[in-house]
Amino acid sequence: MQPKLTGSSGELSGLPPRDPDTGFHIEGFYRYQINKNISITPGLIWLTAPNHNEQNGDIFVGVVRTTFKI
Repeated sequence: MQPKLTGSSGELSGLPPRDPDTGFHIEGFYRYQINKNISITPGLIWLTAPNHNEQNGDIFVGVVRTTFKI
């Protein structure tokens, strides 16, 4: 979960007194070992209620990481 403002004792410039909803950061990945020295790791990141606001649509980010070992 990203940092969330749950309340404040003073006014913050331009910010609401608290975040209205709860957003989550969910990540999944799997490592494929190609050979002894190379692996490929595809992954998916899912952000629900970005900026802790359910009116914002979910965000999906695809990633690919390749690791080379010597």
